[in-house]
Amino acid sequence: MPLKQSRAFVLRTYAVAEADRVAVLFSGDEGKVRAWARGARKPKSRYGGALDIGNEVEAGWYEREGRELVHLDRCELVTSALPLARDPVRAAALGYLSRLVDTFAPDREADPRLFRLISACRDALLDERPAELIVAYFEAWLLRLSGLYPRPGRCACGAGFEEGGAVFFAAGPVYACTRCAPGHGEPTDRLSAGALGLLETFWIAPPSASAPEAPAARELFRFHGRLTAGFAERALPARHALEGLLEPRVGPAGGPAP
Repeated sequence: MPLKQSRAFVLRTYAVAEADRVAVLFSGDEGKVRAWARGARKPKSRYGGALDIGNEVEAGWYEREGRELVHLDRCELVTSALPLARDPVRAAALGYLSRLVDTFAPDREADPRLFRLISACRDALLDERPAELIVAYFEAWLLRLSGLYPRPGRCACGAGFEEGGAVFFAAGPVYACTRCAPGHGEPTDRLSAGALGLLETFWIAPPSASAPEAPAARELFRFHGRLTAGFAERALPARHALEGLLEPRVGPAGGPAP
């Protein structure tokens, strides 16, 4: 049983046995790994706070053929998500991103692009970038890496979306101009020109470089939330928790809260 080692993010943990935990990790080399952490619930556990959700760790584990769970041997903290606890919204955003990865990423399939995406968005949240913006960015790339969300270009008729925005059809997935939209059936959603402009910056720049355009970011945040829930075939409780924290800040109509 050779020891495998990899940098990883802690997606979630759950209690097992009397004093143990199972940690769901997303590894840069191995993809999503489920690891049995013996003694992790003991007061003086050797893991300490390394297994907190959102932490980046250097993990080592042993595995046996035919076993779904690996045995976690070591887990050393690299970057802590604890500073986000000072802001409940950003903490909830990171928790939601972690659950998204757990939902969409298959077990034991390495995906360096997704690992870099997690790292970039975690860093942006630590740099106090707006939570709505970072979540919208993450969901856009997660759906695109999953093959569920194309980059908008032009309508099939040749028209651009710079003025009137676009209509999105998840069944395609395809974007159409407002003139051609009726020929595609029931639309999934409509995106303004401003939201499409912000989305275009997502494809070419890291999350830390995206301009915090509040109305456009809010539009994409809500739109991507509906898309991810639809593709996951369920609404994630972590998304509802995040929206509940954001609602007092933005008000029911998207403007400042009274």
